[in-house]
Amino acid sequence: MRSLKASALAFALALPVVLTFGACSDDGALPVDAKKDGSTSPTSTTPVEPLPDGAIPPKPKKVETLKGEITTAMSLSAVNDYMLQGLVVVKAGATLTIEKGTVVKGEAQSKAILLVEAGAKLIAEGTESEPIVFTSQAAPADRRPGDWGGLVILGKAPVNVPGGKGNVEGILKTVSGTQYGGTDPDDSSGVLRYVRVEYAGVILAQDNEVNGVTFGGVGRGTKVDHVQVRQALDDCFEFFGGTVDAKYLACQGNEDDGFDWDNGYSGRLQFLVLQQSPGHVGEDNGFEGDNDAQGSGNVPLSNPTIYNASLFGKNNDADNVQYGLLLRKNTRATLKNLLVAGFESSIDVRDTSTRDGVTQNALTLTNSLFWNTKNAAVLENLAYPETGEAAPNKDNDGAFDEIAWLKTPASKNTWNVDPAISAPYDQEKPVFGPAKALTETAAAPPADGFFDDKAAYVGAFKDATDNWATRGTWAVWSAR
Repeated sequence: MRSLKASALAFALALPVVLTFGACSDDGALPVDAKKDGSTSPTSTTPVEPLPDGAIPPKPKKVETLKGEITTAMSLSAVNDYMLQGLVVVKAGATLTIEKGTVVKGEAQSKAILLVEAGAKLIAEGTESEPIVFTSQAAPADRRPGDWGGLVILGKAPVNVPGGKGNVEGILKTVSGTQYGGTDPDDSSGVLRYVRVEYAGVILAQDNEVNGVTFGGVGRGTKVDHVQVRQALDDCFEFFGGTVDAKYLACQGNEDDGFDWDNGYSGRLQFLVLQQSPGHVGEDNGFEGDNDAQGSGNVPLSNPTIYNASLFGKNNDADNVQYGLLLRKNTRATLKNLLVAGFESSIDVRDTSTRDGVTQNALTLTNSLFWNTKNAAVLENLAYPETGEAAPNKDNDGAFDEIAWLKTPASKNTWNVDPAISAPYDQEKPVFGPAKALTETAAAPPADGFFDDKAAYVGAFKDATDNWATRGTWAVWSAR
């Protein structure tokens, strides 16, 4: 999460917007005029990607343009591709349904964003072999992080912002429909299943990019599983308050945080995997957790419950420290069965208020394995025990000793034990599971109707044959 400058896009967002459909060229040209009978004239088709020798190319698809407001029920068919232009808003009371196998592209010139208002629904239900893909409008070889905005989903679940309402990161506060939060923890914003979001994170202003997927005040009635964000210029997933639960989330090549929570988020997450880009320079963390930007005591306190995550860092001595877990600004959490490997530093507990959460047993981290990191934790004003180097940071947590905390025998955390994973850093053909299940120090997740209580092992994968993140075509693993 980076600093916000909400003045970005002020002029564009102040203009009245409407929804139009039409054929659109992939170079960002505006749609053609509709005919009198309401139909449109196709002027371009989606470019066909190279195929193996002898393969028959598929019939090119017409590209329809989406812009402005969606105010009634609408469905997108996989028969066509779609181009988002500017801020496309699904208004409260409307439902946007996207068919499995559908490709939705974001236009770069207009900084395209798809925003689902609180009270609206997005039903995006793909399959393992026919995912729904949100991607860049550029040709495949030219796609880059930040080509377009991202997916923003809002709801009416509780947040800890004074007044009970937050505003979307990076979008003008006065624009109608950008508020989120409420009093219904069971609120539903729809379904997000077997969905991939690529090359998102367009820059709105200095240090202000859109996340791959943003959840703002989203309730636990929303169904989220098997979602990948890859090659994002900002966070892969960010949770601003709300209670939404999610399983099987994958992040590759983030250029900020993998999984970020804030503003009182209290949902449940299970089976998360992160693979960072080894060449990106920046403080790109695995988890980053705050109560809010000010580190206040506003309630509900951020307090997610997370089981079975595998966080693989850059495995490279890149500039700027990268933390597997950056826990700060008065956050609380229950974190169990994590595997954290390949970071500059495994963990930093920052701010005395966060430290106080540890002493109150409101911030817990147990049954986890830390491996292949330069330094186990940031110890301010001390020397790193692994290397003897002086810690560079000033004391920002009341001289809290993270290593002593995590090495408490009752925590069942493990340090410097090789999990025997053959290819976790391979960007093209990763293997994320260990040779055999890491069960010795693991915890059994709660049998509460959401968690898979049989996943009593460390990490997001039981073993090397557990390939939920690489099976089918819903997730793509590539260096770019």
